[in-house]
Amino acid sequence: MNETAELDGLEHESGCTTLHEWSDKGIGLLCDRFQSPRLKRAAKAKHIPSRVAARNLDRLIREEERSIEPRSSIQPRSAQPQNSRRRVKGARAQRRQSPRNMLSHNSYLDVDRVYRFLDDLQAKYSHVKVKNYGKTFEGRDLKVVVVNEGRGLPKLFLDAGIHAREWISPASTLFFLDRLTTVLGRRKTRATLQPTIGEKFEWHIIPLANPDGYQFSRTSDRMWRKNRRRFRNSKCVGVDLNRNFPQGYGIGASTNHCSEVYQGPTPFSEAESKAIKDYIDKLQNIRVAVSVHSFGNVLIYPWGYTSKPHPNTKELRRIATSVANAVKNITGEEYKPGTAKQVFGNWGIAGGATDDYYITKGILYSFTMELPEKSADGKEHGFLLPPSNIKRVGRHLSAALTTLAIMASNN
Repeated sequence: MNETAELDGLEHESGCTTLHEWSDKGIGLLCDRFQSPRLKRAAKAKHIPSRVAARNLDRLIREEERSIEPRSSIQPRSAQPQNSRRRVKGARAQRRQSPRNMLSHNSYLDVDRVYRFLDDLQAKYSHVKVKNYGKTFEGRDLKVVVVNEGRGLPKLFLDAGIHAREWISPASTLFFLDRLTTVLGRRKTRATLQPTIGEKFEWHIIPLANPDGYQFSRTSDRMWRKNRRRFRNSKCVGVDLNRNFPQGYGIGASTNHCSEVYQGPTPFSEAESKAIKDYIDKLQNIRVAVSVHSFGNVLIYPWGYTSKPHPNTKELRRIATSVANAVKNITGEEYKPGTAKQVFGNWGIAGGATDDYYITKGILYSFTMELPEKSADGKEHGFLLPPSNIKRVGRHLSAALTTLAIMASNN
């Protein structure tokens, strides 16, 4: 009996639901308190090691929800204090109004507050443009932030939040975006000769590729993964957007509407994935593409849907290894570089992944970065990483993207 059949058998015998999120330790299953003992017995009978990652998921979710800031951390300019603080003038008053100070990076924001922050960045900095690149199934705007547009620079493209429940992905991306725009803003006021790496690229950053699903995970189902597409003659909702791309379509996915890895009726059947396709098709000279996910502490390069090596594997491995080393040197955090199979095993092989799609569009360096599930104290949280980790993980992403940009600019 192969690994796939054995683990499928565990799911059937226990009644648990496979999460379809992999790590170097195996595959996760979501069980209630009655199913968990059955799963442990079935695993033991098959000589498959198992462990309980969270004994009370509901309680963890409630604790996480209490940590979410109930009000917007982005204060509109009209709401600034009007009392004795009026006497504070000059640079201190300006700093209090800047987007950097309006967003604390200590909480997970809802869609409206994320978009308000992006608009604030555009209002603050001339080198920042916020564009709509499409609409979601539920009619929300899909927004991309463009930094340093119109200067003929090579491009770096990033998507985050394609899976709804991976809250640390958009949150850490906002941290990086905040840092990038702030540094560039300071550079505008200083006489400098050598451009920074941020000034050598035109950055195209999608902080929320799946805003419908993300908002649903905040209001109704914390573990929601897909978009919110409805289908006729089906009670089930949603498509896994990361399985809706054409490369290896159907591998590691499902044709069942109710599966959380449902691939959709056809590649690019979804408004959100097609919008990414249309946006990528219009861009020229993209050197780097990164898709930000959680969790796993890995940096993945193509191919993800097959064991066959990509023609550029040697160079991709070199870049990924250098980036992982840089992140460790800068932050102390370890990320494992490799293909999906190398870092996750056979369970990691899946089609339609964005990094595979990007590289087929002629983007030389294409990666997926899976952010941590562990807090700084080593405690495992899975998708429920407390918001106190946003800045820490944001620094991991900043170190990785800066290193990628440096290496891409030298090649």
